[in-house]
Amino acid sequence: MNMRFLFLLMIVVLAFSAGCRTGRVSDMTTPAGSSAVAIDKELFTVQDMREAIVKGCAERNWRVVEKDANTIEATNVVRNKHTVVVSIPYTETSYTINYKDSTNMNYRPKSDGTFSIHPNYNNWVNNLDQSIQKQISLKKK
Repeated sequence: MNMRFLFLLMIVVLAFSAGCRTGRVSDMTTPAGSSAVAIDKELFTVQDMREAIVKGCAERNWRVVEKDANTIEATNVVRNKHTVVVSIPYTETSYTINYKDSTNMNYRPKSDGTFSIHPNYNNWVNNLDQSIQKQISLKKK
């Protein structure tokens, strides 16, 4: 009986340690503001886009810093444990949410030139994208 227990205990410990090393990761996404394509340049300005991005970030509790005339850097800190920084370059008709940096998010380059990251990154960035798109649609009216 003791031998069987020790064998099972070893299996559990090995399985747990293997799971801890790999961590949870998924392919990283880069939202490109798909709804922004339908914007009329004459009715929607660069300033309107900036305001939509800033309000979308605020709605999701991302901190915003303007890096230059057409780029916003947004930071999301979750439970003082995970940090994500994205760069959002924009024009009057488009924006893109680009990964810039992270802490405790298992960010890794892959051999095929893509990147993997904790799945929550994609959730947080997609939610940010939806909030920005919502603000754009409110401004377009």
